[in-house]
Amino acid sequence: MPPVTVQAIVLRRRPLGEADKLLTLFTVQMGKLSAVARGARKPTSKLAGATETCVQARFHLAPGRTFWIVTQASVERARARLHRLLVNSTAAIYACELIDRLLEDGVPEEELFHLLAGALDELETSEHPTWTLCRFENAIMLQQGYSPTMDSCAHCGKPVDAEQVAFLPQMGGTLCPSCARSVPGVLRLSRLAWLTWRLLSAGGDAEPPGAAASAELERAVHLHLRYHLDREMKSTQVLWQLRQELLEG
Repeated sequence: MPPVTVQAIVLRRRPLGEADKLLTLFTVQMGKLSAVARGARKPTSKLAGATETCVQARFHLAPGRTFWIVTQASVERARARLHRLLVNSTAAIYACELIDRLLEDGVPEEELFHLLAGALDELETSEHPTWTLCRFENAIMLQQGYSPTMDSCAHCGKPVDAEQVAFLPQMGGTLCPSCARSVPGVLRLSRLAWLTWRLLSAGGDAEPPGAAASAELERAVHLHLRYHLDREMKSTQVLWQLRQELLEG
């Protein structure tokens, strides 16, 4: 196989040997792949900056026995400010973890690539990083076909329109008051949170709908996506702990 040049976002990097890094790259051209950056953990390495999580770069890759080998790399988006913003950087790492979980090796997903790149760019400057992440998770659900039922009861089909709306990921969306009484563990969404989610699910955009409604919606969107993925990301606990500390502080 000949060498290739790809545009990629570093989803994950792990130490390998004494000075190397094993990278998980999300490339536009080839989807997800693994590559070794030899010597990248040395402070003087020319590959050091391009091989950090969330960095977007152009990589020159040569085929190896097991993994691709990074021969050159030029940074396109360093996103250095992320490293100075704790909640933003944790949200960005979560976004990369989420995409890593969704992708199959070697399957190009250009739409997902641009969704992730846009979210990482926004997180670098966002004053509301968990809301940015909520919108990103909702966009992922739209792209993957995981969007919940929002206008009618997911159980009986009756129209849903109330001051407080019940929601349950396991049922596939919102519930009417009658059905909500018959199942345990429902989430309660204020009308503002529900209307905002309807807008996002229709492909629209929205500013944070106030602290309380944002918190409701962020939790509901995350739990719905987690239900479909059947897995929690490692960075989630840290992210929500940081968010709680900010709310309390």
